[in-house]
Amino acid sequence: MSKDPGTPLPDTQYWRTYQGPFSGILTWDGFDDLWARLNETQGAWYVFDPEKEAPVKAETPEEFHATLEQAGLMLESVRNRSYCGAVYVDDPQSPSFVKVFDPYHMGSACGGGGERVLPRWIFSRIAPDTLPPAPEPTRKGLFARIGM
Repeated sequence: MSKDPGTPLPDTQYWRTYQGPFSGILTWDGFDDLWARLNETQGAWYVFDPEKEAPVKAETPEEFHATLEQAGLMLESVRNRSYCGAVYVDDPQSPSFVKVFDPYHMGSACGGGGERVLPRWIFSRIAPDTLPPAPEPTRKGLFARIGM
């Protein structure tokens, strides 16, 4: 099931938080600090891939740390860049909502293309809601395509 990044986000606590204020983690030192904090946190974390169904339960600490490791390895592949720029967090000192983008599929840096790029992973303390599926494409007839 494909998700449509152009579909309006659901009006739920999760997606309102998703659209709230975030700090970009621009430096690799900032990334290392955040990853250390995430590795040290206790309690429930939900790990959500927006292209899939939302998880119904939080991950175990072992599952969460394995996903952190996987995300960290993905970002390590671009560590030769002078900046990180693929991680956004609600509060770098006390994170509870983290967006991790795939550095190879982030779209336009300024967002000028108008298409929303979804993160590869979202780590949150809030249970996520699944995005609605993409609508079925409609085929326009010949006259509609030529503007008649």
